[in-house]
Amino acid sequence: MNPCSCKQSSGKFQSYDDVESYLNCLGMFHMDLGLDRMERAKKELGLHLTCPVIHVVGTNGKGSTSTFLHSIALAHGFRAGVFTSPHFVTPLERIKMNDRLLPKAAWASLATQAVQAVSDLTYFELLTVMSVMAFMFSEPDVLIYEAGLGAKSDATTAIPADVVVFTPIALDHTNILGDTLEAIAEDKSYAIRQGVKAVISAPQQKEVENILRQRAKDLNIPYYDFSSLKEMPSIIPLFENEKLQYELGLKGKHQFDNAQTALIAWYVLSVISKRCVESKALAEGLYNVFIPGRFQQVKPKKGMPSLVLDGAHNVHSLMSLLNTLEYENIVPSAFVFSCLKDKEPQKMVQLIEEYLNKRKLSIPIIITEIQNNERAMKKEELANLFTHKTICYATLDEVIAILPQIIAEQDKENPVVICGSLFLLSEYFKHFPEKLQLSY
Repeated sequence: MNPCSCKQSSGKFQSYDDVESYLNCLGMFHMDLGLDRMERAKKELGLHLTCPVIHVVGTNGKGSTSTFLHSIALAHGFRAGVFTSPHFVTPLERIKMNDRLLPKAAWASLATQAVQAVSDLTYFELLTVMSVMAFMFSEPDVLIYEAGLGAKSDATTAIPADVVVFTPIALDHTNILGDTLEAIAEDKSYAIRQGVKAVISAPQQKEVENILRQRAKDLNIPYYDFSSLKEMPSIIPLFENEKLQYELGLKGKHQFDNAQTALIAWYVLSVISKRCVESKALAEGLYNVFIPGRFQQVKPKKGMPSLVLDGAHNVHSLMSLLNTLEYENIVPSAFVFSCLKDKEPQKMVQLIEEYLNKRKLSIPIIITEIQNNERAMKKEELANLFTHKTICYATLDEVIAILPQIIAEQDKENPVVICGSLFLLSEYFKHFPEKLQLSY
């Protein structure tokens, strides 16, 4: 939709609700690639940040790594801001300062200034601009920005960064970023830009690593990965003598890599900024981490089963979820599953079936349909991809209402796993917003 046709596009926003209505009008999925609007916004609004900025880019683990970094910063006593995406229920979730949401009262003023300066900002660009404006007046000591999609044309790349952190890069958004791993890595490598003082990367596939290393080399920027740990203090490796040195607040073996990436990035930034690193603060930061929808275990209410909520929105993240179930020795009593058409549903279904076959599990596979999303798989089409018997319901609401009956013959101690899409979990959180554990 053309943003100029949206109500309020040239006027003042009176409330947060006005801003949210305008964002809905713009459309979360509307994209207009290019950084020219962001550059105009920077010039017109005088956008600038005076504290160190960490830019987190990748396919999987961006949110976890960003949150680990934010938590580590707070544990060191710093004022820290973080910008993440997407959100589950409200755009408020995307901008946090000291782990608290930006007050609703500030949104109308920030949005008015941004839109009056540059009227054609996209949904993601507007939120990015508003975050910079908010952080400019919050006196942060450090900021963490999670990229949205790619890097070459991502709004967050217009923000100068001191350190760029790459989480694992995999095939995703192939219709936009390219249909090969090399093409996607090439797009994301543009996060390595002039002004960046260091690049840190989680383990990557060789073709991805080659592209990232070469771009860093071309710009004469130091590149650090897990092989760099031998040059760092003993408090930086997550493991010491093959034993876990720090306890993590997030479940799953894949979180070890996210936490290790965050530790290296924090150490490198601390050297650049001439700040001390404290082992006690590292331990506290890694432990005091919570992200809704990342292997989130929900205790049962009366008459209801316990739940595991996990976005697991693509092949890579679904594999991580299934591995975590095994690592934590958790046997599900049922799967509630739905996904998007552009997330390789056939491969995701295959992973679930391989998991069930390997463990000889005969549990309900409950298929539902993500509401109000044109990218969502139709429940019947998704069910047809399974060889295991499935049960179809139109909405997640219907599933939750009847869960006790569906799993009546299953072990009540075992949780129901709801997974396959962040948008599916969004429907759950709309009914149980307290499970987001937001602080205002």
